[in-house]
Amino acid sequence: MTSIQVFLDESAQTKAAIDLFIASARSAIEERGIFSVALSGGSTPKMVYTGLAEPDCQERLDWANIHLFFGDERHVPPDHPDSNFLMVKDSLLDKVSIPAENIHRVKAEMEPRMAAFSYEDDLRAFFHEARPRFDLVLLGMGTDGHTASLFPKTAGLNEEQRWFIANQVPSQGGWRLTLTKHAINAARKVVVLVSGTSKAEMLAEVLTGSYGPLNRPIQLISPTEGEMIWLVDRDAASRLLDA
Repeated sequence: MTSIQVFLDESAQTKAAIDLFIASARSAIEERGIFSVALSGGSTPKMVYTGLAEPDCQERLDWANIHLFFGDERHVPPDHPDSNFLMVKDSLLDKVSIPAENIHRVKAEMEPRMAAFSYEDDLRAFFHEARPRFDLVLLGMGTDGHTASLFPKTAGLNEEQRWFIANQVPSQGGWRLTLTKHAINAARKVVVLVSGTSKAEMLAEVLTGSYGPLNRPIQLISPTEGEMIWLVDRDAASRLLDA
């Protein structure tokens, strides 16, 4: 099931994402005793993490039973300014009482293929299933239609077996580490955050245009037994609203 929610501005979009995160966490912990989420990089998710670190949100979450993973990572050390981990650490992890063992970092300082195999081992050890059933996967979308680190016309789009891979992305100057389409599509819930006028044309192409995942990789994302929710601000949805 796919739904699209349009918000007046990025602030309203962020609040909706925070509320959805908290509701998903509480439901998962009540039903299964644990909440597993794959986090995204980017400026819009950062606003969500900053909001979750606020005291009124912290007290609504059982951090002892929340496990944080990363949907993708740049091939840089954890203290590098481009690191998704560092962004999440500064905006969220340093401000909440989450056990260290509940934070599942990609060891991106390793050789990229070894880092990917290492993280896939971690995922398989955690889930103990034929697929990684994240309770929630947070994603963004680039102006080129990429999501996580599944970029247009890259080899990673064709991966059919792995959960987590090293994907060479020439347009980004090297390697990226990312969940595969199959790993993302196994999630119980996938939430895509899209904001800004720069995303409007691509969002319209993705949602109303022809199917062309080689050029618009986010079209590969369609949960097999889960829900996909697009949270977009009015600027990003402008081409949809004009249609």
